[in-house]
Parts: sequence; C-alpha cells; structure tokens
Amino acid sequence: MKILIFACKWCGLIGADGAGKKRIQLPPQFRVIPVECAALVEPDAVIRALASGMTGVAVLGCHLGGCRFNDANHAAIKRLELLKTLLDATGIGGKRLLISFGTAHEDHQYAEVVRGFFEELEAMPSTAAWMR
Repeated sequence: MKILIFACKWCGLIGADGAGKKRIQLPPQFRVIPVECAALVEPDAVIRALASGMTGVAVLGCHLGGCRFNDANHAAIKRLELLKTLLDATGIGGKRLLISFGTAHEDHQYAEVVRGFFEELEAMPSTAAWMR
C-alpha cells in the first residue's frame, strides 16, 4: 500500500513537519509532495498517481477562509470533489482521494488524518482490480 500526499507548504506541510518532529507514530507507506497551494493540485496529477500504483492520494490544504491565495482552496474543493465523482463513476473509487484542510500548528490532526486515511484504504479491495 502506498499513499501520496500533496501538502500545502503553508499548512499541510508544516503539520507534517510538526508530526515528524514530535515523532508521532504514522504508517511508513506514504510520501509527501509539497505544493504552494492545494488549489495547484490538478486532477490529472491525482489520476496519474493512482494509475502508477498509488493506493490513495491525499490533498492537504489550509483551513477554508485561511488560504494565503484569496480562498483558492475553495476552487480546489470544487475541482477535487468533481474528481471524486469521476473516480466513483470509473470504478476506481472516490474514497481513494482524501481532501482535508487544517492549520499549520495542527500536527496531531495531520497524524489522525493520515492514519484514518490509511485505515480506510486498507479496508478497500486491492487497486489491481481496477487497473486491469
């Protein structure tokens, strides 16, 4: 199982860093890619990650209303929720995409989100079934 996390460098990434500094226990099967803003994560990047073998993809951004880029995370929600619908329609499953928003000092929230997503993915059928 592999999870790819796109983390906003202003919030999600700082939460990830805080969780690491506090040595909060997390599953080791994830990789974090820093992005300037969650709104910059394009649906094709999520689809490519899933097609290349990732079990799930998470997009972690700033709290709604707390975005440094004029509420760009509102646009991200709309685009990524639409992608979840597409993933469901194609049989991949919208639950393989997690969209979450928090603040930089919420390292425990970051850890809970990653652990919860990992547990949810673990209960799903293998990705090999839809990749055939």
